Formats: sequence, structure tokens, C-alpha cells
Amino acid sequence: MSKKNSKIVGIDLGTTYSAIAILDDLGNPEVLSSIDNNSRITPSVVYFGNNDKVIVGEKAKDAIINEKKKVAVEVKRQMENDVMFDSSKGEWVKNEGKKNSIFTPSQISSLILSKLKEYTDNVDKVVITVPAMFAEKARSATIDAAKLAGLEVLELINEPTAAILHYSKIPGVNLNGRVMVYDLGGGTFDVTVANVKGLKVDVITSRGDKYLGGRDFDNKIVEILSKKYKKQKGVELDASEKKYQEIAEKIKKILSSKEEVSEVIDGPKGPLKIDVTRSEFEKSIVEYIEKTKMLIEEVLDDAKCKTNQITQTLLVGGSTRIPLVIESLTKIMGKPPVKGVNVDEAVASGAAIYAGLLRKKDLNSNQKKSLEKVELNDVCNYYLGTLAAVTNKERNIMQMANCIIIPRNTKLPCSKTERYTTLVDDQQSIRCSVTQSEHPEEDRDFVNVIYEGELELPKGRPAGQPVDITFSYDQSGVIHCEFLDIGSKKKHEIELRPEGSKSIDELKEQLDFKIE
Repeated sequence: MSKKNSKIVGIDLGTTYSAIAILDDLGNPEVLSSIDNNSRITPSVVYFGNNDKVIVGEKAKDAIINEKKKVAVEVKRQMENDVMFDSSKGEWVKNEGKKNSIFTPSQISSLILSKLKEYTDNVDKVVITVPAMFAEKARSATIDAAKLAGLEVLELINEPTAAILHYSKIPGVNLNGRVMVYDLGGGTFDVTVANVKGLKVDVITSRGDKYLGGRDFDNKIVEILSKKYKKQKGVELDASEKKYQEIAEKIKKILSSKEEVSEVIDGPKGPLKIDVTRSEFEKSIVEYIEKTKMLIEEVLDDAKCKTNQITQTLLVGGSTRIPLVIESLTKIMGKPPVKGVNVDEAVASGAAIYAGLLRKKDLNSNQKKSLEKVELNDVCNYYLGTLAAVTNKERNIMQMANCIIIPRNTKLPCSKTERYTTLVDDQQSIRCSVTQSEHPEEDRDFVNVIYEGELELPKGRPAGQPVDITFSYDQSGVIHCEFLDIGSKKKHEIELRPEGSKSIDELKEQLDFKIE
């Protein structure tokens, strides 16, 4: 198979569910169905069985009840953390890499990606979606996961941006002006404002919370069940039991269409029928809805616009089906959000469209015509900087501070260069650092240092030698940095990788599994 004949593919690698979409012969996205149960979304769940076998998807989810320790869930929430899943304990542990039963988030995510690529043939190049607020380490870990699954990542695309692409191509949906994307998935929340004119999408800014999503709503339902069980039986439910999470998710979905639901809960003192009302559920999640309101206010302030200047609000993610979410958004924005799309599939569909934009030379005439007017511009969602000595004017001393090189909301791709100078005579080296922050912080204690290295300098030179620092940021969110000593032309270059990751080959050796 030649690479030119490979399909145009986009993947939504989600916290709770994932999906894969291709661009059909007419240039329209098509979400593919599971080879197991014909569902178009696949649970992001992995079961580590015996005899080098793993199960991914619905059957893995079923195993939670009886073999919970062998089941990995919500892996996406761990992508930026230096942890591993211990399949003998069912726990996330410190990344020590000490035995075959523990796996990195990238390794587990690669198994999900490997399952999705089985839904069709000729898949080798993909666009994968990530939350807008995903840090560099999580983005790089996502790329590692794809490589482990035998996939080349054309680019990563932010989930709300992908959703706008999908909405903009839907017949009958006319996006024009400033639109807002409200993306509430299983594990993350993002809100994005963009200028849209026809098929031209220009992202202005995003805000989000990478630890707020439908799973948190499920936890609240488990709390409701536990309180009611204790009232009748005298003991609480073990909230860590994954089977209660599954029951809670089922209740949450039913309450989106019904006012009350009954479930028989098999607790430590036997079964008990428990009723949960929509009103009870909604009261329990008010704090999370308030958090999304605050983030909407922040993103509107950052975009310098008011609610009445937003022409349409687009919904993404399964949790946007909750009536309270719709009611809250309608009240804030003064009009109801746009409906008529499958909120579970919008992100994967948008990723497939973006994959088509990146592979125009491989498209047929119909596909090219379908995408010829589509244009996308995204932004950097963090402040990127470096640590350097600056003058404290109040105290008249030099001190280390965080210096911003690429401001938040800079259009991607971008490349910025700032000039610094050496501090002392005969300076032998400079520290090469890269920082990441959500706000334009100067205090080094309030930024995340994502890289530190060193550039050796020639001896015997006076202070004040120029050093250029260039940060380049592509649309995948991958950062390339160069620290260049102008006089000697010596330089230190990096492409950032997740801390502590092994080589791809080493990670791949551990994944000799038969996937079902």
C-alpha cells in the first residue's frame, strides 16, 4: 500500500469515549462504527487480560465490574503526569518503569488508537484532537501514543477548533461572526471564541479546565447513591468502585430525558432500589456549572466582546446534553445554543476535515472542491517564555525573572526571537530554559519550567555578548527552541519531549499484545 493511498483520517482521543472519522469521496466526514458492536463511539477503556491479550472498548468496560484492577480508565487525564498504570493493582503509580505490568499513559492510549485504526484499512497518517488547554507535555505524549500505534501525526488540533470546522460544513448551519464553542466532555472543559465567515475559521482565544467533565458529574451521582444507601443500610458505598461509576453514568444519561430514574444498587449490605431525581442531580453539579460560567466570562473578556456580540454558541461533548447546561447557557448568552449535530462526533469529524486540508495533494476532485474554501487559523493557548536576569527597578538589583517570548493567543504557526546578552566577563555558559504559564507571570515560582539545558560559550569574552532566543510553535502545539550565541554561532536546539519518557522502540517492546 502506498502512503498516497492511505485514508484521510481524524481521531478524537477522548477521556471517556473516542471516535475515528474519515473523509469520504465527496469530501464529507464520516464517523466509523466499531467492529464489535457497530457503535460510532468507543469507550476509552483498556482491560489487561491474560496471555498477552488486551481488550479495548465496550468489552473492556464490562470487565470493570469483576476485574476492576486490570482496567485502565480516564487515561487522558494522566497524559501530562509522570505516572504509570499498575495493572496488578489497578492504580496509577510513580513512573519507575520497573516491571511489565505497568504502563505509561502514552502506551495505554496507543492501544486505544490501535483499536480505532482497525475500523478501516489503509490508515497511517492522522490528525488527533487534544483539549485546547493541554500542556506541551500532554501534547507530546499524545504524539508518542500515535507513534506506538504505528500512526504518523500530521498535526494535533484543538478540540473546539475541530468542532467549529465540522459545524461550518453542515448544510443548513450558517456560521457567521463571532461564535463560541462550549466543549464539555467526559474529562475536560474548553470554551473558545472564534471569528467565522463561511468556511474561514479564525480562533481568537480559549479557556478551559482540564479536570472538569462528565466524570465529575458521575462522581456526584455516586455521592447521592451512597448517602441514600447509608440512610437505608447504615453503610456507605465505596466510591472508588468502578461499577458505581458505570451505574452513575447510566443514570446521568437517563436524567437528560427523564425527571427521575430508579436503579438497584448492589452495595456491601445487599441490593437496594434507589431513586434519583433530575433536581437532585442538578443541585449536586451547580458548582461545576458555575466554574464553566466563570470561564465563559474570562474568555469573553479576553476576546473583548460581550454576550450579545456572540452570534452562535456551538455545543460539543456528551455532557452538553444535560438540560441544566442548556438552560445555563441560554440564560448567559440570551439565546439557545445551536442544535442539530451529534455532539459526540463533532470533534472527530472536524479532525478528518483538517486532515483533508493538510493533505490536499492526495484529495480527489470532489474532495478538493468540498474543502477549497475552508481556512483555519488557531492560536497559542499558553504564555511561553524563558528565565533570564532582569533589573529590579525598586531594589536596583539583577534578579531572575520569567520573560515572555510567545504571548498567549498568538496566531499559529509562529516564530518569535528575543535578544539577550551575557551578564559577566568570561561567562562560560548560559542556562537554556523554557517556561509555560496560563498568565503573563514574571515570578519564576508561578510558572512551569518545561525544559532546562545549557549552552557552552567561548572563553575570554567581555560581558554583553548578544544571545538570540527563538521559539517556534507549530499548529500541533509542538515547541521548537533555539538559543544562539551570535558571536560564535554556537547554538542549543531542542524539540520538547515528555520528561522521563523512554525511546519509542523501548516503549513499543512492552506492547506485544493481541488487541481485541
